[in-house]
Amino acid sequence: MKRKYIFIILMSGVILFSCTKKFEEINTNPNNPSTSDENYIFNYIIKEGAGEYGGSGQGRIYSNYNYSYVQRWIMQTAAVWGNSTMPPYTLFDQYRIQNLWQYFYSSLLLNCTILEKVTADNPDDINKYEVARIWKTYCFHRVTDLWGDVPYSEAFQLLDDYNSGSITPKYDTQEEIYTDMLDVLKDAASSIDISKGFYANDMIFDGDLDLWIKFANSLRLRLAVRSGNQAVVGEILAEGNLISDNSESARFTYIEAQDWWNPYYELNISSKNPSNPELTGTTVPKISDLMKLQLELSDDPRLAIYAQPVETAPDTYRGVPNLMDAYKKENQALGMGVSSTSYIGRYFSENPDYSNQILSYAEVCFLRAEAAQRTWTVEDAQTWYEEGVRSAMEYYEIPDTSITNFLTNGGAFDNSLEQIITQKWIALFLNGWEAYAEYRRTGFPQLKKYDITLNGIIIVNIDTVDVPRNYIPGRLPYPDDEEDLNEANYLKAVDNQGGDYYKQQLWWSKLFGIVDYDKEY
Repeated sequence: MKRKYIFIILMSGVILFSCTKKFEEINTNPNNPSTSDENYIFNYIIKEGAGEYGGSGQGRIYSNYNYSYVQRWIMQTAAVWGNSTMPPYTLFDQYRIQNLWQYFYSSLLLNCTILEKVTADNPDDINKYEVARIWKTYCFHRVTDLWGDVPYSEAFQLLDDYNSGSITPKYDTQEEIYTDMLDVLKDAASSIDISKGFYANDMIFDGDLDLWIKFANSLRLRLAVRSGNQAVVGEILAEGNLISDNSESARFTYIEAQDWWNPYYELNISSKNPSNPELTGTTVPKISDLMKLQLELSDDPRLAIYAQPVETAPDTYRGVPNLMDAYKKENQALGMGVSSTSYIGRYFSENPDYSNQILSYAEVCFLRAEAAQRTWTVEDAQTWYEEGVRSAMEYYEIPDTSITNFLTNGGAFDNSLEQIITQKWIALFLNGWEAYAEYRRTGFPQLKKYDITLNGIIIVNIDTVDVPRNYIPGRLPYPDDEEDLNEANYLKAVDNQGGDYYKQQLWWSKLFGIVDYDKEY
């Protein structure tokens, strides 16, 4: 059944929370309350946006699409049998695209907007209102980074005025959306009043408003660098007040209760073999061969954290190559199997309450290193590169001597953007959404695949070759229901972007010289 984004789902959300302008006129049934407590809404949008739930169990939309698709596209992880190459990558079908679009609009962003509105008019709620704006921007930037032009300025107008609000919202351009998001973050950060109250159930910063200000400024830096906005980058760095050490990183810590488990632990538990509790099933991600080799060749101490040794050789780590051709039985020829390759590390798969990093200090450091390397600022690129690597490793409690040895040897700075982004890709391990955005913007790291000549399943020749940029989806197509229910605006957006297919590039990708590729695989 096609998704009813424009009217039906929007109104169902309104009915759920009964958000109208005249709360005082509503007759409240104590057994069926017509309004929802703002604390509950805040708890909900943080849990969904930061915890990547979007459902329960393996049906979780957001986290499932992260590890089943996006991480594999940018080769952080791989499936047990690798990724088939028919077409080059397993793509989101329309069912999954519509689920993801619905998850953001009819669930997450709708409730962010509701929280804005129920806190907007009370001066005592100023901090709740500004944090709602910050978090809505965080969630919206994921949406535009997946689809490009999307409904933004006219989205959810029915919450304001049922009679005149648009049920067919226009699509704003990604450039317009980024401009507004940067303005919102700046205004929200400057408007927080730490002398006034806030939520007691803050699952990210435990009610610390100073850290919410730093998060808003750091998110603004992410968006400014991504959109190539040198003026705003300079302004942000001049203002300061960014995330400045690991203790200030934005993190969502899962809870050691089944409904709140981290998704990798949940996969691990759900795929255990009852007759052999130590045997992990095939749904747990494997570390990719590219990630494993990058860590191994540079003598990076994070290898033992990111990956588990293979079951058949306890001192050996073996990644799974992405883009193997299962039809040609390349996986069999290479000996890929459950017990002969490395799962992601136990830190992730055996820790129900590990912390999901939303925006880390390491990322802020790499953003500053990139800005300096591009000569957008007068800061020193090497200083911020080394601080980014150091903080990323310290997060996993790697000893200082090991970090210093890495920065002196395998990770010594070579003043290249590729090295900065590659280290950022490593630090963003399992945050496929951000690593995917950075790859599409910069083309780094250079992805690799095997070129194999076989005789049956006997390898005659094997080479490592670069993966062409056109293998990697540039954006997601829109859900089919948008054409059915918002046709005129959908067609304008398609015309503005030059089509609606996977190989198109986003506005900010094109700013950095990335071009659209041929439509057909």
